[in-house]
Amino acid sequence: MSGPFPIQAAPITAGDWRVWQEDRRRVEQEIVEGRQFQVWDTERGRYDGMLDFMLRHGLWAAATGMRPAQLKKDNGVPYRLLNGVECLREMAGIDTPANCGPLLKDAYLMERIGFTAEKIAQRQAQDRGVIDTETLLNHLGRFTEADLEGGFLEHLKVIRHKRWLRGGVYAVDGHDILISHGQGYEGARRISDGAYGYKLLVLLNIQNDCELIVGYILGGLQESEITMLRRLLARLNHTMGPLREWLKILLLDRGYWGTDLFCELKQDYGIDFVSRVRDEKMDLNGHIQRQLAEPDRSWTEFEETRQFSGRQETEKVRVTALRPITLISDETSAHRQIAVNIVVASQSHLDGSPVLDKNGKDISRTDYITSLQPGRHGVKVRGFYRGRWGIENQGFRTLSQIWDIDRPAGHSYGAVLARLVFVFLIYNARHLFQRESRHRPDYAEELRQMRAHGAGISLAGASAVVLTASGFCAAIATRQLLKLQKQRLRKALEQGLTDGQSLKEVMREFDSR
Repeated sequence: MSGPFPIQAAPITAGDWRVWQEDRRRVEQEIVEGRQFQVWDTERGRYDGMLDFMLRHGLWAAATGMRPAQLKKDNGVPYRLLNGVECLREMAGIDTPANCGPLLKDAYLMERIGFTAEKIAQRQAQDRGVIDTETLLNHLGRFTEADLEGGFLEHLKVIRHKRWLRGGVYAVDGHDILISHGQGYEGARRISDGAYGYKLLVLLNIQNDCELIVGYILGGLQESEITMLRRLLARLNHTMGPLREWLKILLLDRGYWGTDLFCELKQDYGIDFVSRVRDEKMDLNGHIQRQLAEPDRSWTEFEETRQFSGRQETEKVRVTALRPITLISDETSAHRQIAVNIVVASQSHLDGSPVLDKNGKDISRTDYITSLQPGRHGVKVRGFYRGRWGIENQGFRTLSQIWDIDRPAGHSYGAVLARLVFVFLIYNARHLFQRESRHRPDYAEELRQMRAHGAGISLAGASAVVLTASGFCAAIATRQLLKLQKQRLRKALEQGLTDGQSLKEVMREFDSR
């Protein structure tokens, strides 16, 4: 870009050392003005902080260590490298393997994850990526459920070893993956309205600004979420150890309502639960109304900040806890029963007006059902359930908007599930990286660069340290440095032509600077 400048030009010196003052604005100005500068590549600045984080803490090894059972030979591209490419694809927010051609031509990243320099140079000479995009798609299709489950458990083993799974509060929810013209997708099921697709269930560890996926299960659209939850819990109880030892409280949407399920959670697994009363037509509501009508009913009142139609608003909340109510199942001949506690919350705007949804329906009252002891008024129960919104507001919204999980990687069931599991691995790594950035300024800077290039980008891009002859320095992303060089060249051309120089003379003078 520019030749080296004389070292004795330093404005500040200390013995044999030269000191540059950090000033990004001044550096950018001097580059554009055509003054001398020098570029130094720095390893810290060249690779993405999140990739560095995963490499340092064992998350990369766990993510790339999954070997597909249907891989018959090991004499092609090693599966660890293909897994690494898939991780980079999800980090970069590239929606399908077919669109990751530019990524596969990124010599630095491909060498960083293990491709040889010779392989990269050979493919670059042909203007091709290190692998064909079809190779990556075929690779995803070779995974079985057992392969992916084993790989995800290795990922969780790293997280548990680092003690990043905190608390015992978890939330579960389902998401429908709808596919237009999905007849050709293996395992995709059709429901009554003609839609094809899959039903995805995930279990999240609920932490403040760091939800982590610890379990998943994929089925057909027609499957019951309660049935899928039972299968998921049974699997986790076997693979991650007894649920009662680590899953203390499970937050459920009211769609999971069922006395038998409540009994299984509390009596069989030792899990406390918090959910919402399903609807106003249940017999349970008669018991609730009678207790609310008691003249000596005790309430507590406080204020909360919530999101209303995209804006934050403070509301008044009144909460009371009722006496236990016994639920008796009529789903099976066993007629299991369980005593539950009900917490009723009434919310309003600060002026006392009721809270309405977008259709004008009054949603001021919320009834919670729980196996927990609610305390005097049940404030903690409401707090737990409010935490469940993270799985919808941060969990599935992030998965859908940033990683576009509604778009399968291929038509085979293995490719569909494999792509989801790789997304889960990167989703968790991204959340852990964000939490680590609170203590690491360099990681925080990487996050700032990610956000500047869009929510779906987790590769911040290469950067370099620029030193100017006048004594200023700054770390500048290479893509920004290229823009500044273009501005520098344009300005030099315009000035030279204005002064009557030929284009050849202008370029000769520019090269000599």
